[in-house]
Order: sequence, then C-alpha cells, then structure tokens
Amino acid sequence: MNINDILSEESILIDFNASSKKHVLDALSTLAERKIKVSHKTILDNLIKREKLGSTAVGNGIAIPHTTESSLDKPIGFLAILSSGLDFNANDDQPVDIIFLLLAPSNNGSKHLQALALVSRLLKKDELITKLRGCKTSQSAIAVISQTIQDEAA
Repeated sequence: MNINDILSEESILIDFNASSKKHVLDALSTLAERKIKVSHKTILDNLIKREKLGSTAVGNGIAIPHTTESSLDKPIGFLAILSSGLDFNANDDQPVDIIFLLLAPSNNGSKHLQALALVSRLLKKDELITKLRGCKTSQSAIAVISQTIQDEAA
C-alpha cells in the first residue's frame, strides 16, 4: 500500500478557510461523501466521536482524523491544507493547518492500522510539510507527495 492508493487530486482542499475544527471536518466529510457515497453526516458524527476520545492532532501543525466505514474495501484519504491554523487541542499547543482524513474499512483493522502508519510516517517529513504548506493547487500537492515518495525509494 502506498499513499497514491489512498489519496487523489479530487480528495484535496487547498487554501481552505476553516473557522473551526468542526467546519474543516464537515468540509472533508462532504468531500468524502461525493467519493464513497456515504452520508457526510455519518462520517462527521463518527469523526466527532473519535475526536472526543482524544485529539487526532499529532504535532507540528498536523492532524490525522480517522474512522472506519463498513462500505469501504480499502482505505481512502482526504487532505485539507488550511489558509491559517486552527485550534485542534494538539499536545504541542500548535495550531493545525494540515489535516489528513483517513477512512478505512471497518472489517479490516490491519488495513486501517497500515494506512494510519503510512500517513503518519509521510507527514513526519519536515521538508514535505513545508512544501505542502506552499501548494496552491491539488495537483501541486499530489506532485510534492509523489516526489517525496520517489526520493525515498531512490
């Protein structure tokens, strides 16, 4: 599994102006609804339940909200790069401006964990994060991610 199996250009919000954590989760849930045909309200409700267990902010301005969905057969991701940071209750108290929503099959915990680990490893790369923050289009975000993966493989 690699990130290109999970994320596509149509799954990215660039320079998104979010007013709150719920606002950006709602926007990502709406994007997900169009792609996987599950109600954005169902996705949003599950994400809010997950956030109540503990913030999905991982530090350095990044959050990886995640939940499962029974209709999925493989993990799928959605990325929001915000125009300015939001309070996401991060342990490092830094505002979050890169949010990667991960939806995974509910009947396959190992795929969920593999996808979450993959996304986490990728988003720990400082150079990638800096470049993502400078992206102005979803195409450029995909190109930056793909280049990072190619550079790793070389």
